[in-house]
Amino acid sequence: MPKKPITNLEYSNKELESFFYFADETFGIDFREWYKAGEWTDHYRCYSLTFYRNVISNVGMSRMTVMMDGTAREAYQIGTVMTDEIRQGQGLATRIFKHLFKQHDTDGLPYFLACNEGVAPFYEQQGFSVQPEPELFVSVSGSASLLEHVDVDAEQWRRFKLESLPFSPRLYTTDDMHIWMFHYYQGMDEDVYRFDDVHVIYMIERSRLNLYAVLSPRPVDMRDVVARLSFEGITEIVFKFTPDLDDVEQRPSRDGQWMIRMNEGQFFPEGCRFPYLSKA
Repeated sequence: MPKKPITNLEYSNKELESFFYFADETFGIDFREWYKAGEWTDHYRCYSLTFYRNVISNVGMSRMTVMMDGTAREAYQIGTVMTDEIRQGQGLATRIFKHLFKQHDTDGLPYFLACNEGVAPFYEQQGFSVQPEPELFVSVSGSASLLEHVDVDAEQWRRFKLESLPFSPRLYTTDDMHIWMFHYYQGMDEDVYRFDDVHVIYMIERSRLNLYAVLSPRPVDMRDVVARLSFEGITEIVFKFTPDLDDVEQRPSRDGQWMIRMNEGQFFPEGCRFPYLSKA
């Protein structure tokens, strides 16, 4: 039986490499470049059970500030929850959660996590409850000119976060540069485009345009953004954040759901979507 959980601050090189391999095998996520670039900061903490210096179960946690309708609230976002396939069902992740809660419940902060389909009952056992999140979209029809693709390096990506106004003003995060940079090293830099002095991050999926960010140091009219992205063949723009835009339609999300652990009430404002680029 493995000992009590350790944090990444206690990893040996072997345990660190084991974590990298484990995350890659479990989620297809490579943390190595992000780590080598110095982006694994104190804001991201892993709690792991190890066996002969191999990570066999893990829960990651990011402390950040969530801005909701102008009110700042610190919270813990949970991610990178994984257990070795041959050891599942032994209660290892539950042991880690109990240890984590013992360490941090006295902070009085809520916990939240993105829940994949089928695992909600496990998180409910840990004290989490579901908070539904809508998918936000607008239907469009147009023939706008395609935008200029922009090559972005790590420093430019960082400046986007530091210098841009919040593009999701009702619900956004601060103190989460490590997550913003993580998305850079996962390839989101390949989807940056520009019009005028505004940068946008989007992906096209058949007739659907998924919009992840609108980046500018000045206020941007989201109606103008929608018009600029209404390319021929695009029938809807789906927002991966909460836009400042009237007449946005809602439907049940296709991307799983959020689960919250807090004393009472909902965490995110009603009808809002948490920004994808702040998601661990």
